[in-house]
Amino acid sequence: MSKRVLLWATASIALLLAVVLGTGLAMLRPARLKAHAERALSERLNMEVTIAELDLDLLPRPRITGAGFVFRVRNRPDLAPFVSIDRFYANVGLLSAMRRHVNTVHLDGLKIVVPPPEARRTLAKPGGTGGSTQVIVEQLIAHDAELSFRPKKPGGRPLTFAIHDLTVRDLGFDRAWPYDATLTNPVPKGLVKTTGSFGPWNRDDVALSPLGGEYTLSDADLGTINGIGGILQSTGKYDGLLSEIRATGESRTPDFSLDLGGKPLPLTTTFVTVIDGTSGTVVLEQVNAKLLNTDIVARGAITNLEGPGRHDVRIESEIADGRVEDMLALAIDSPEPLLEGDLTSKNLLLLPPGPTKVRRRLEMSGEFGLGKAEFSDAQVQQKLGELSRRSQGKKPEDAIGRVLTSLRGNYHIKNGIVRLSNLRFRVPGATVTMAGTYNVDSGALDFRGTLRMQATVSQAVGGFKSIFLKPFDFMFREDGAGAVIPIRLTGTKDAPKFGLEMGKVFKK
Repeated sequence: MSKRVLLWATASIALLLAVVLGTGLAMLRPARLKAHAERALSERLNMEVTIAELDLDLLPRPRITGAGFVFRVRNRPDLAPFVSIDRFYANVGLLSAMRRHVNTVHLDGLKIVVPPPEARRTLAKPGGTGGSTQVIVEQLIAHDAELSFRPKKPGGRPLTFAIHDLTVRDLGFDRAWPYDATLTNPVPKGLVKTTGSFGPWNRDDVALSPLGGEYTLSDADLGTINGIGGILQSTGKYDGLLSEIRATGESRTPDFSLDLGGKPLPLTTTFVTVIDGTSGTVVLEQVNAKLLNTDIVARGAITNLEGPGRHDVRIESEIADGRVEDMLALAIDSPEPLLEGDLTSKNLLLLPPGPTKVRRRLEMSGEFGLGKAEFSDAQVQQKLGELSRRSQGKKPEDAIGRVLTSLRGNYHIKNGIVRLSNLRFRVPGATVTMAGTYNVDSGALDFRGTLRMQATVSQAVGGFKSIFLKPFDFMFREDGAGAVIPIRLTGTKDAPKFGLEMGKVFKK
């Protein structure tokens, strides 16, 4: 064999070494070359490797091509191939080959299916003594690749990333590989452009290989998380392992909405999250959000389950100084907010998976407080003013000024039923304490409580009727209050009925 042919052979061997983790090949006839490559790769990687085609052309310049590469976990025929490549090819420069460098490798139809954790543990450490990489691929380009993670439970839906363009540089298995990629993020579904580095390759478990970089997520559809809507844009950084990625960044959703009947609102966030690359579960370590004019601090998890649109959401949130009208707008689409005022709250939100509407699956509990609140409906505000005036025993001609209310209580929402407890509603001169339920679907109200007034019953009624009521004032006096009256609120939100609990009055 002439010296020139030997150089061509060396160049071709160098390229194949890089593509197949540095395996040496010595036989150039296609059939023997393929058999030797399968055997060497299987021993080197401790995997079952098959190759459909492998060709080496020396003229007019060294070129290696192959098709049907399949890498399988040993003794696990039930698992999809760990790595499969439809076709690959590369032209080899002689000078690069002498330096044990390969210029560019092209891959078509690259698919990587990371097995579940229990299957990955069966992967023994590949053979070889380690050390530095003998062959370096200067650039590897994959077209329309796919990365999938098999779930822990058998038969579950894999988490799949469609990689549209991938360029890896300086590829060697003892070093980090810089890369640029464009891919589709599955949840929420959107286009990701990222640049970073991956590796060094973890021989025991590829999912434990380190990575890091920066990303831009564009036009992510929050509708892929059942019950949430809006188009999200996000930028940030990430690092960690392929199986556990820590991300910090910010997001902007100008049309965030919940499936509760409200209207879209602008939402911005800064966040620190941990993403389980094997399942798609996102742990929210710290989220600072701003919904319109309300700041929200949140933490929790969005667990990705088997099947499309199946996510189990658990989020704890706190509002230290917000606006109630911002929160109400997510649930009530009205030209004007029902109520305006300062808001504080601590909340726990649970949203289990399922095909039904959010209001049926949503479970929330917590405590809230409204300070200096005012109803936008003029008639409601007028009635509150009248209640305040009578509760103070003032005459109709007495000015009472602007009536602001405060409201505090605990709540629990489940199966479309809102349960309120320790509800305390105040206007100047009166305090209402109540507990009961509100049905979101029917609008039915069922509340019981007491009205505590500064004035006596006769003073509150005023006028000529007060003369007849004065002898009964003693029946309603209690704990220093002018009157404590048992009350009820029934009917519906559109036609509420307010009345006295007469049985409790006479019982007293």
